[in-house]
Parts: sequence; structure tokens; C-alpha cells
Amino acid sequence: MERKVKVRDLDVMRGDLMSVAKRSEYVAERMLLVVLLIALLLVPGAMARACTPATGIVVTPVADVGDGVEVQSIVGTIHPGEYQTIEKPVPTGVRSIVVNLDWSGHQHPGTDLLTLTITLPGSAALGPYHDGADGRTDEKIALTLSGSDSLPSGTWKFLIFGEDVPEEGTEYTLNVIYYY
Repeated sequence: MERKVKVRDLDVMRGDLMSVAKRSEYVAERMLLVVLLIALLLVPGAMARACTPATGIVVTPVADVGDGVEVQSIVGTIHPGEYQTIEKPVPTGVRSIVVNLDWSGHQHPGTDLLTLTITLPGSAALGPYHDGADGRTDEKIALTLSGSDSLPSGTWKFLIFGEDVPEEGTEYTLNVIYYY
């Protein structure tokens, strides 16, 4: 004859199902996993760290776009699902680049989403980067790219994608600032 034990409205048969102790351990492990996942999601954007992809280029959030040697601004409008590629020549000897993609200031703030992918000479890609990549959700992506040596010279491509924008499009500004 099987002996039944009542555990939180569950009938547990001795020998047929896992013991109460093992079940409690299993539940505790699951709860710990859920708590850890929630904690990771709640880490503030300000905790964004430097990322060093396989290219050897360090990508860090930038707090403020300061005075660089050369500023190249592009203003455009992007539509839903559209890709726009902006090419910029990077001269020899550049030690770091600040890239600032800004689409804030439109009629429906906080709703439009753009992504930015940066392709270096030789086709290595960085990104895609989304709003918040710089530690702030503000319809801007502001990043510093630097390396231990000079950055690769040549044509860099900045690919902007209208991930979630209205039919009439969203206006943006792309600034690229070089530091020697």
C-alpha cells in the first residue's frame, strides 16, 4: 500500500515521486535563477561597460560629445524598414572617433527606434547598436571607438536602420568626430 503525504495541495506518493526535500531544493534553485535574471535586467544603463569586439577596437559610451579635430554632420530622414549607409573617410593617425546618432526632438518622443552598425575598412562590423547602448534611453547613440594604436584608416560605413519609425519617417543627425 502506498503512503500519501499532503504537500501544498499536492499528493506526493513515497517512492513514486521525488521527495519533499528534493522538490524543495528544485524549487529553491528555480527561484534563485529567476531572481538572478531579474537582477540582470534591472542593472541600470549607467553601468554600461566598454566592449572590445574581435576588431580590437574598444567601444565605450560617451557622456558628452566634446571638441574634436573634425566634425562631420549628416542630417537625413529614415522610413520604416529602410537602411541608409553613410560613408566617411577616416584619415591616418586617428586615435579615437566619437559617433553620435541623434533622432530626438520629433513630435512623438520615446517611440521611434533606430539602430546603428559601423563597418570598418576591410568589412569588420561593430554593432548593431540600439538606443541605450550608451547607458541612456534618450533616442541617441553616443559611442567612442578607440584602439591601442591608430584606428584603421579608409572608408568607414555607418549603417542606420529605421527599426520602428512612423510612415512619414524620422529625422536624424549623425556626427562623426575624429581625435588624433
